[in-house]
Amino acid sequence: MPQARGTQLAVNLYEETAYGEDPGTPDGQKAYVKSIGQGATQNLIESETLTGSRTKSKPVQGNVDVGYDVPMEMAPESIGTWLKHALGQVATSGTDPYTHVISIGDLPVGLLVERDYGSNISGSGRFMRHNGIRVASASFSFPQEGFPEVTFSLKGAKETLSDSALDATPTDNGHEPWNGFQASIEEGGSVIATVTALEFSLNNNLDESAYVIGDKERQDLAEGQAVVEGQLTAMFDSATLLNKAINYTESSLKVTLSRGDGLGSAGNESLEFSLPNLVYERQSPGVEGPQGILVTLPFKCYGNTTLQATLKNALATI
Repeated sequence: MPQARGTQLAVNLYEETAYGEDPGTPDGQKAYVKSIGQGATQNLIESETLTGSRTKSKPVQGNVDVGYDVPMEMAPESIGTWLKHALGQVATSGTDPYTHVISIGDLPVGLLVERDYGSNISGSGRFMRHNGIRVASASFSFPQEGFPEVTFSLKGAKETLSDSALDATPTDNGHEPWNGFQASIEEGGSVIATVTALEFSLNNNLDESAYVIGDKERQDLAEGQAVVEGQLTAMFDSATLLNKAINYTESSLKVTLSRGDGLGSAGNESLEFSLPNLVYERQSPGVEGPQGILVTLPFKCYGNTTLQATLKNALATI
C-alpha cells in the first residue's frame, strides 16, 4: 500500500461535555493546521530486580502522555474555537455579523481532536482521537510580512484508534488567513508604525500530574494562573520605548488584524488582541554592525484583564 501523506491529513474538532469522553451527539468542525505533532507517548519502565545474571526482565508500560503542538495561520473562520479553549470565556453579541469577546476565565470542559490520516491507511488506525484536550499554552507571532501565526501546545487524557470518523460530515467554515499587511499596532494607546516584530504567549499552567493508581490515563488537566508575556522589536528611532522600560512605566499593546471594513461580514472580518496592562523589561539596544539599530523589549502582562481577544466574523457561535 502507498505511504500516508501530509496532503491527505484532515483534522476535526469536537467539543466535549464530559472531560475525556466522546460527545453524545458528535458535531465536528474542520480545523486548518500547518502540521500536527505526535499524539500519545508511553514510556517503558525497566525493573531494577537482580536476576542472577546480566540480563534484564521485561519492562512495564508507564503512563500515557498525550501532548503535541499545532501551528496554524490565523484566520477568522477557524480561529475562534481554538481561542475559546485557550483563554476560557466568550461573550457573543450582534446578529450576522457577530462580535465574540474572548477573555481569560475557566477553561471549557475539553476538546476532542480527531485526525484522519487518509485513505492510504485502512482499518483501525486511519482515524486517531485524542480526548480531554486542553490548551497548555499558545504562542502568537506577528511578522512584518507573511501570515500572523499561532502555535497551540495541547495536552490531553487519552488516545484511541478507529476506522471511521465520529462525524462523517464535519462543518467546514473555510479558511482565509490574514496577512501582515492587514495588521496594525497600538502602543500605550497610540498607533506605532515602527514595530518590526511582535510575539507574545499565554501559559495556562495546566496541572499535568492527575494520574491515579490503576489507570494509565490522565483524569483531569486543571488550569492554574494564566501568564502572558512577550517581546516587541521596533526601529530605534527614539528613546521613548527604552525610557518606558528604564522608568518602569505602565503601558499597553493592541494588535488588530482586519480586512475590508473589519465589522465581521464575510470578507470584512477582524481580530483584535488587547494587552491592557504591561511593563517592559529593561534591555538596551545592541549594535550588530553599520545597519539600522533595533530595540527589543521583553514585557510581562498583569491585572484582571491580562489578555482579551475580540473576533468579528459571520459565525453565530465559536
